[in-house]
Amino acid sequence: MKAFDLDGPIMRVLSKISDLLILNIITIICCIPIITAGAAFTAMHYCCLKLVRGKETSMTQDFFHSFKDNFKQSTIIWLIFLLFAAIMGYNLFAMYLNPTEISSFVLGGTLVIIGLVLFVGSMVFPIQAKFVNPITKTLRVSMLFSFRNFPKVLAIMLVNLIPVMLLMLGNIGLMVFPLILAFCFSAPGYFAAKLYNKSFKKAENTILRAQGIEPEEDDEPQPKSQPTTFRKRR
Repeated sequence: MKAFDLDGPIMRVLSKISDLLILNIITIICCIPIITAGAAFTAMHYCCLKLVRGKETSMTQDFFHSFKDNFKQSTIIWLIFLLFAAIMGYNLFAMYLNPTEISSFVLGGTLVIIGLVLFVGSMVFPIQAKFVNPITKTLRVSMLFSFRNFPKVLAIMLVNLIPVMLLMLGNIGLMVFPLILAFCFSAPGYFAAKLYNKSFKKAENTILRAQGIEPEEDDEPQPKSQPTTFRKRR
């Protein structure tokens, strides 16, 4: 049957599932030291976008290429988020131990701040994976991109939270735990890449035209290697 040919739809789907499984395993392993999680998430998004665009890719090779290339900046960004998480966690714990009349107001404000950081943070590592910027500009661009593409980024944030929400469902979470373990990072990452791909493509084309290069419609554009504060990563 043609459906089961090497280039058939079923085999393509199975190939993509196996790629996402491998990618997820590598990501989990690289997240174990905790401090390297930022570089791991960046590398994962780099691979997910290549999958979405149908590019020839070796999960392991491409992952560690991006991991090494982005390690320093991604780690600093990740440490910023960890520091924020520690501060917010301390505040929530303090309010739990010492409830007061203003606790509800403070709790509401804290949760709003956490939600905003999760919302903007959903795009930090995808942008770090694809574009070259100083850290401050990466954070600023992530914020601008998130609010300009509010529905898409909100969907990305919610999908990223699905594995956590499933684990909180008790017996249901235990039943699907093997599936969560197999795709907890790569599946949401692939879905996210599906959503931000077109917006990234427009940004890449704008950068190329600013560099005097006319982008090709059917191929991923390659910019000249010249200094700029916001250029597409090779």
